[in-house]
Amino acid sequence: MRRTRVCTARISGTGEYMVSFDPGLYVSSGLKEKKRQLVEAFMKGEVVPGIYVIYRNETSGKAEFVKSRQLKQRYYAGRDLYVLGLAEDYDKALLYLAYYAAELAGA
Repeated sequence: MRRTRVCTARISGTGEYMVSFDPGLYVSSGLKEKKRQLVEAFMKGEVVPGIYVIYRNETSGKAEFVKSRQLKQRYYAGRDLYVLGLAEDYDKALLYLAYYAAELAGA
């Protein structure tokens, strides 16, 4: 069984959500030195500007990504978030999604 790092974070004004980090959390090359600080920031419910959060959508089960500031929107209130990775830009987030999809498809 895979272990995950789990925390509860409060989104100001919109309630709480549960955050789980994949044990093989992808962190793009430009963020590797900041990995610990980024995870701690999300555990505190902080938004880190300019970071893309790659997560598995609990409804569809598919991987998606959004800018971290979007997690403040009401849509995410009360929803669990299973974080697969963190990327510093759109292209790296998109490349990881392609890799993740290929891995699931067994390619």
